[in-house]
Amino acid sequence: MKLDISILNVQHIKKIEFSLDLADQSLVCITGKNGSGKTMLIKAIASLINAEILSKTSAPKIVSDNSEIRYEIGGQSIVFKYNKKLKMLDSRDTLPKALKDKLSVELPIPYGERFNFFQKISGIDNDIRRQVVLQRYSRPTELIDFLKAIYATNKFDSLVEIQVKNVPYYVIPYEDNYYLREDYFSSGEYFLISLYRRIRSKYLAVFIDEIDISLDAAAQVRLVEWLKKFKEIYKTKFIFTTHSLAMMRTVSDDLFCMEEQADGSIAIEKRSYGFIKSTLFGFNGWEKYILTEDEVLKDFLGYLIDQHCTRPFYQFKIIYVGGGTNTADLMQRNKIEKFFSDEHKNVIVVLDGDQKGKAHAKKENIHCIPMESVEKELLARCLLGEFWDTARFQTLIKDHERLADFMRKKNNGTKNLLQVWFYRLLLLFRKNTELRRKLSAARGEPIKERDFSNAGKRLFKHLIQHEYTQQQIFEFLIEKNPTGISALRRTVEEFLSARANTKEETQTIESIVSPQQVT
Repeated sequence: MKLDISILNVQHIKKIEFSLDLADQSLVCITGKNGSGKTMLIKAIASLINAEILSKTSAPKIVSDNSEIRYEIGGQSIVFKYNKKLKMLDSRDTLPKALKDKLSVELPIPYGERFNFFQKISGIDNDIRRQVVLQRYSRPTELIDFLKAIYATNKFDSLVEIQVKNVPYYVIPYEDNYYLREDYFSSGEYFLISLYRRIRSKYLAVFIDEIDISLDAAAQVRLVEWLKKFKEIYKTKFIFTTHSLAMMRTVSDDLFCMEEQADGSIAIEKRSYGFIKSTLFGFNGWEKYILTEDEVLKDFLGYLIDQHCTRPFYQFKIIYVGGGTNTADLMQRNKIEKFFSDEHKNVIVVLDGDQKGKAHAKKENIHCIPMESVEKELLARCLLGEFWDTARFQTLIKDHERLADFMRKKNNGTKNLLQVWFYRLLLLFRKNTELRRKLSAARGEPIKERDFSNAGKRLFKHLIQHEYTQQQIFEFLIEKNPTGISALRRTVEEFLSARANTKEETQTIESIVSPQQVT
């Protein structure tokens, strides 16, 4: 069965056309630069199953009068056009249930089906508890083998499967009838269990956006190898998007790259791993590589080298990978597979300061900046009144008092029962992040590390969009951290400028400056 899809004038995308044979069991990997339309393509496919997916998971006004999505699947044509009353794409055509039941689409946080599963599993906890107490469960051998292989651990040996209303749920039982539900596993472990549940359902095709999220590089490679096994066992085709070079290198079936054309359309063409490595990531022609965990840190290092370091001797490339562990893992894999450089010393990692002290940050050639992160440092300086207008800052960042307490490792919050009940009542009718924040403040709860980080990111984004350039912010932070920045600058300069002498050069130097000549 073939699927043809055409997306016209949705968001910034003028045109995307893509065709897939859903009947052949294969792995299809789709990659491309940020904003190339990977997630939009998966959302459009998800709209075949749930017509409201696009409007629920996208920003307003991404569609207009000339927006359209066309499908050809199983000999049937389906067209979504703009509905002025609903202000969304709508269709009179529907995919027959028999076809819908053959397709599965998983979107990333927070829209994926596995995140809706949280509420479902919480609601049946009593049923699960009863089955655990009565020991009415089975051992899911295949799933255990799958998880053990991906994570190279025995922690899942006691995993059991419990059936509630013909739906499988997974827990690890302990003594005295205690147990750990699957939704309390790590995000990566929970994702793999959710994926396995879909695999076992024998869908014709499973689409997954951002499959590499929450998995380190080694786990990503092992997952691809297992998907190759599962596609044969369950006769399923897997289509996923990723930025992971480790996964792309492992895929041997179909590797597609999304590229913007001169006319603004997006072409999706089959490409080799070598082509993507050189054109999309720009790895060819560089002698040194600096890997970072996010784009802001990449830009900060670029500014530091350009404005504060001596001119580099070597041609270099700064690449943001995503996540401290993933970045460190990628450097370690390069030592074996040499996809960056044949000499592993030509690759270093620079992480945010909040990674310092963690196991992966203690390895050779891994360094940290002298700030927890660019965004956190900026937030801290604003909280101290050292940057930007204080009144405007406090208007933008509502939780500035609790954030300041967090920074000073204090908690001066007091509980306001009236406000607690008021916000609880509002949340019954309207759930949003701002109300949850106000409820947390009313309870006198301290700010969490994640909240501090998110506030810093929001502040940074606002300032570079409306108040300052990135360069102005970077320069301010460099001036405020002279000692740490000086040490980082020396490390980077040594990496980019110091030449390792060849054997011949060393012999020449020794012949010119012999021990007898030294006075």
